[in-house]
Amino acid sequence: MQQPKPICKAFCRYINTVADNLPKVGDIVELLPTNQRNRQLRSQERKHIWEVLTVDTPIYLKGDLGFMIKHLGSDHTRWVTADDIKITQFRENREDVY
Repeated sequence: MQQPKPICKAFCRYINTVADNLPKVGDIVELLPTNQRNRQLRSQERKHIWEVLTVDTPIYLKGDLGFMIKHLGSDHTRWVTADDIKITQFRENREDVY
């Protein structure tokens, strides 16, 4: 039986870099103005900063990776994709976590 070819080291570094850049539970993120609803939340309701509650693949996103986020300062939650948010503070750097 033939041995499978080893995966390229550069590819492994790329995959690890992509995974490291994804938000994790507890990270603080900024909601980006990628669609009309996000722009409305940012401009009319001043909801820019959110906390990641869950990372999952909800039916709502047709199996794509999604993030349940909660607005800091209210109980408003919503599902978003990785393209809709940007990490502003990692969980490991938050003082209120420990």
